[in-house]
Amino acid sequence: MLRLENCRERQKRLLRHMEDQELELIVLANPKTIYYFSGVLVNAGLPHVFALKASGQSLLCTNQEPPRSAVDEVCVYTGYTLERPFSRSTMDEELDGMVCQAVNRLPAGAGSVALEYDYIDFRLGEVIRALSPQRPRNITPVLDEMRRRKDPDELECMRATTVLVEAAYGAVKSQIQPGMTEYQAHTIIYQAMVNQAQSSVELRGDFACGVRAIGGGGPPTSHRLRCGELYILDLFPIYQGYVCDLCRTFIVGAPSQLQQDAWAHVMEGHAIAQKLIRPGVPGRLVYHELRAHLDCFASAKGSFTHHAGHGLGMDAWEFPWLTPGSDQVIQEGEVISCEPGLYAKALEGGIRLEHNYLVGKEGVSPLDTFALDL
Repeated sequence: MLRLENCRERQKRLLRHMEDQELELIVLANPKTIYYFSGVLVNAGLPHVFALKASGQSLLCTNQEPPRSAVDEVCVYTGYTLERPFSRSTMDEELDGMVCQAVNRLPAGAGSVALEYDYIDFRLGEVIRALSPQRPRNITPVLDEMRRRKDPDELECMRATTVLVEAAYGAVKSQIQPGMTEYQAHTIIYQAMVNQAQSSVELRGDFACGVRAIGGGGPPTSHRLRCGELYILDLFPIYQGYVCDLCRTFIVGAPSQLQQDAWAHVMEGHAIAQKLIRPGVPGRLVYHELRAHLDCFASAKGSFTHHAGHGLGMDAWEFPWLTPGSDQVIQEGEVISCEPGLYAKALEGGIRLEHNYLVGKEGVSPLDTFALDL
């Protein structure tokens, strides 16, 4: 879980931005950014609001009293109750009233207000807009940039999620055999994660085997694994609020020489990426260098049609992007997924191998340690 002292440091960074931009109030409603600043892992299916005033006072409006938080005041609205019928609308109405009562205590002629536009409901948005003589600003782009560089507690959460994925790969790799279905492999993966976490885990990923994986991934099916097929398993579970995005490729049976050559070529792609990914390097440069290398493998030339990587943290897709259309520059402290791949019917599917790299001053180090061999 995120550490409260780190959450308070992130609030201080946000307060410095508020001072620079003459903001009196910021109101957040994205469960992920609420967790980022408050340390409270709220139920994403219910409404919540975190508010921060220029004075430094913070407020969390949520459905139940948290056991721990980095906020000054917690307001609890009525979620589940036996006393009356309830719905999302009744929760929104009560929460909005709490927030409005709190923000109405702003001094007359207060400065501007900033909101997460995509997460504030219309009624609350209208009330908050009335507090400021200027149109409320959208704080989301600022938060997206702030979340790029990971704090120590975030890295701890990401490493904890990585441990779950590596336990899953160890379990499924030892049990893959011809005749097994994709959904049976999925069951092995999920059971290993739950055993490691000793709790439920939200698991997403790609589970397509053989040529099914060439056009993308997708959920497991009743397809039975055949000897000689390559099985791409791209896993991105969420645990303690943070994502790990790792991909490994396993062979059903023994690999052919062509498959071994393709594997070696993809591995060379990681060697290239490790030299290129540095603070100050444009994301598009990494993509173009990897694409040029992968296209040199004649049997799968032109098959690398997806991104070369992306940032990750609380979301599986964060900034920066390693794509030809990216104008983003790599920063120290980011965690970047890098996933070169080759795909062809001649390969009996594809090979995609993925590391999650922490960007340091002089280069990168992977957060994951599970072997990349077939």
